[in-house]
Amino acid sequence: MKKNSRKIVFAVLLSVIMLFQFAQVSAADGEIKYDFDRIEVVYAAEFAVYPRYAADDHWLTTIAGGTDKPVQILYGIVHLFTGDQYIEEQFIRMSGEGGSDRFLSNAISNEFDENSMLKKQTSVQFWSGKKLDESTVVKDFNEPMKSITLVQSFDPQGILTEYQLNASPLFLINNPPAPDYYVSSYISDPSSLVHTGEINGVEVEPIPETPKTDEPKLEEVTSNYSKQVQSDQLLEEVSILSASDSTNSSQRTQQADTLNQLGLFMGTNYGYQLGDPITRAQGTVMLLRLSGEADDAARIQKKSSFTDVKGSHWAVQSIAYAASKGYVKGIGNGSFAPDRLMTGKEFLTLINRLLGYSNATTSNAAELSHNNGMLTEGAASRLANAKPFLRGDMVEVVHAALQTKKAGMTSTLLQSLVEDKGSISVELATASGLYKPNVPAYFIPKPGSNPMDSIEQSIRQKLDSR
Repeated sequence: MKKNSRKIVFAVLLSVIMLFQFAQVSAADGEIKYDFDRIEVVYAAEFAVYPRYAADDHWLTTIAGGTDKPVQILYGIVHLFTGDQYIEEQFIRMSGEGGSDRFLSNAISNEFDENSMLKKQTSVQFWSGKKLDESTVVKDFNEPMKSITLVQSFDPQGILTEYQLNASPLFLINNPPAPDYYVSSYISDPSSLVHTGEINGVEVEPIPETPKTDEPKLEEVTSNYSKQVQSDQLLEEVSILSASDSTNSSQRTQQADTLNQLGLFMGTNYGYQLGDPITRAQGTVMLLRLSGEADDAARIQKKSSFTDVKGSHWAVQSIAYAASKGYVKGIGNGSFAPDRLMTGKEFLTLINRLLGYSNATTSNAAELSHNNGMLTEGAASRLANAKPFLRGDMVEVVHAALQTKKAGMTSTLLQSLVEDKGSISVELATASGLYKPNVPAYFIPKPGSNPMDSIEQSIRQKLDSR
């Protein structure tokens, strides 16, 4: 026993666990039956492991394709449900230039720090002797068996730091190797790790494909406008510098292109005009496009109750509809001020309410925009305080909002527009690069499908949805 650690070994055969939970034991030796009608993936990971040392004639070396070749790992923790009961299984697939193999877990042991009693490592033993044959778990002791141990290491906060894969030689059931005996050992490459879900009681944070970064603070830009913008069909060009600096104009244009392809940002007679300020009318129209109700507003054709929004105003139907829904309010005395400039705080407030944060106000909009993951802290502050708040700023917020999950939901705003509202087609959303189908909470195996295939498919689906 190590001086600073205590090893607590559970090593409970999963077949025994299943026996107590389901008591579905057949008369045949070594067989336990369970039918599962759905799979919940608790944790899914994919990564590469590289050899620290590998035996020339080892079966895992054959899979890798050589003693110096890496092995790709697909690993998952799943709950296999029967009604409202479930069993927990762990699955691993190893693949390389020489082939692949996949196992179910047989035993688990945990090592805790002696002083803090926090978990330091979890070792999961997988072996080929445990198999799924339709709905039956079969212990096959008639052939030399393969065994590997996946070691997970954790830091003091319980966060996963690395994987190690140790492989034993082939063995017979009456002559098993010692638990810590192995002839090949591999270590994970942290940069290759892609994972999602919960492990060791900690929700992992998937690495974003395009991580958001804080932009440098920029001086507020002051200028005189030739006039306030009155519509998307602007008749006179307004020249105003962007609050985010011209060095970011290329990214803003790309974002505007994406929104245009989705039918959310139309531009003007002079192009996108990202350096122009937005009005309350324009902000309201964008809000309805993002709520999937722009067509409803055009179809219903409500009359405006505001004295300064005449029937001839280009946004009269949008303003009347949004006001009837309580999305926007007037400024008092029966007025809406459609052509007054909208501030960043006002627009962020509307967007956060659309995302389901009913407590959003102009005073907390920046903080909410950061806390819900839509914007970095620096970006939220910059956009909330932009003077003026420009069309380019609106594009940045909308682009981020589409990728943000709605309050208390697993769906992003874009997923909701595609899958719930139907206001954006799957084809357009997929082409934008911002959309991935919202994966159901459970994977439903197809009747008659191979159960190992179903488990593997559910893990891959979980990874694809991250």
